Amino acid sequence: MSEKNIISFSGGKDSTAMLLRMIELKENIHSVLYFDTEKEYPEIKEHIDKLKLNIPVRFVTVRHWLGFDYLKERYGEASIFGGWCTAAKRDTCNKYIRLIKKDYPNIIECIGFSKDEKKRAVKLLNNKAKKWKLRFPLIEWGFSENDSLEYCKTNGYDFNGIYDWMPNGRTGCYDCPKMSKKSKLIVQNKYPHLFKGGGK
Repeated sequence: MSEKNIISFSGGKDSTAMLLRMIELKENIHSVLYFDTEKEYPEIKEHIDKLKLNIPVRFVTVRHWLGFDYLKERYGEASIFGGWCTAAKRDTCNKYIRLIKKDYPNIIECIGFSKDEKKRAVKLLNNKAKKWKLRFPLIEWGFSENDSLEYCKTNGYDFNGIYDWMPNGRTGCYDCPKMSKKSKLIVQNKYPHLFKGGGK
């Protein structure tokens, strides 16, 4: 049975560049796996909707069955070193891939680490927690984070300008515990409704 790729997709510049480039190279893609924290930036939501309209591949959205608001209420603020939010995303995504692997034993998970994140890739490979093949296409291609952003823009995806002002260039969960106090203040001032209205 031929190998098929599952693309771990966050909606940010790196995973988007990985997806677009793999399509350009006519790689065999099983699905695009997106974990929805339900705390995504509006620009990223719009970007993902645009991709879904334009890209002829299967997008699969998964969420933790309890939701991040409940987990935060139960466990408190997530740790900057990982904690319940990292575990919730990891376990939910792994559950999906394990399910697909039953029908496609040669499944490959593609992760959007840039060429500057080789140590992270090696650490993940050495962990051996994932019982399937891992691949890091951006590292294969020598893409830096800046390369990924420029590649996306060249292909018509500018993320509604969020990377032009976003502190540290990170567009994950807007309530991320890894964000510095200064960065979080900028985000809260930009999107007061997300924090006052529970993200609605």
